[in-house]
Amino acid sequence: MSLVAIGVVSRRSGKPLYMRSFVESSDLLFGQYGQNDTTVGADLWGDILVEESLNPKSEWSCEEKYQFMLHAASDRLDEILAEGKWKKPGNAGADACWVGLLCSMGSFNAFGYVTTNASYVTIVEDVIAPDNAQLQKSRDVELKTLLSYVHRAYTESLLNPFSDINAKITSDRFAKSVNRLVTGFNQL
Repeated sequence: MSLVAIGVVSRRSGKPLYMRSFVESSDLLFGQYGQNDTTVGADLWGDILVEESLNPKSEWSCEEKYQFMLHAASDRLDEILAEGKWKKPGNAGADACWVGLLCSMGSFNAFGYVTTNASYVTIVEDVIAPDNAQLQKSRDVELKTLLSYVHRAYTESLLNPFSDINAKITSDRFAKSVNRLVTGFNQL
């Protein structure tokens, strides 16, 4: 099980504040084949390519397929939160914020974590056999811990008096912290 993408969504405005993928993809459907900004030449069939951008620069360092998955999972999280039945009575700390599995998309699972100021959605590539419930439960605990640390990093980034709570997270410290946490999670 490896974390492939993470998103942070504002609870107040519903806007994405941070999206990032942590893997390189080689599939042609969502890949970057023939999508350079300045390439002029011929394609595979000899047609002349004009100097236009076929792929506008994304404002997020997240591949499009993972952006799609994060948005779909975020919509599912909103549905779960609207029902109001996700929280178990008596939970405290990270357990009180953990929503758990939101949805499955092929070999990927989306998990949610909710706090008062932000929702966190992760996309995890699941390679754990369904009959291995003990390993799945331990990885869920590790993911819950990771998301609590990501929330701590987000809260620390908000302590900057010049940061806007509804603006895109641009803090290098936050990005480095998330990268370090995800790298550690994926090495387990």
